Amino acid sequence: MNLSAPFICEFFKDVQEKYMDYVFGNETEARTFSRVHGWETDDVEQIAIKISELPKAIGTYKRTTVITQGADPVVVAEDGKVKKYPVIPLPKEKLVDTNGAGDAFVGGFISQLVHGKAIEECVRAGCYASNVVIQRSGCTYPEKPDFN
Repeated sequence: MNLSAPFICEFFKDVQEKYMDYVFGNETEARTFSRVHGWETDDVEQIAIKISELPKAIGTYKRTTVITQGADPVVVAEDGKVKKYPVIPLPKEKLVDTNGAGDAFVGGFISQLVHGKAIEECVRAGCYASNVVIQRSGCTYPEKPDFN
């Protein structure tokens, strides 16, 4: 589930949360989710843990919460624990357009998840994809990616 925009958290919280295995959002969306649920915290790591521990309709899979924070580390919560992963540094003069960065991150992450890769590799692919997108106008990619 991609939190997408703060209004998603506000209007669809009761419908969505029982069925989410992976939750993606940025720090603004995470804080909105916290506020809507009446949690008294703005701490992204605590919010990620709380989201990952919400009850599920089917307990077969654990929930993983992934929160991006722009140039700050990506926060991943699983099993009540948080890990932070660095993003790819980018000089400010190379930043062109952040539109689509979150969607690119999710796409990169899932591209590795479906291949059974470890979370660390999924985050690395997400960071790569978003890093490429923010260096171009609009949500575009070069013809041939150089992700290894």
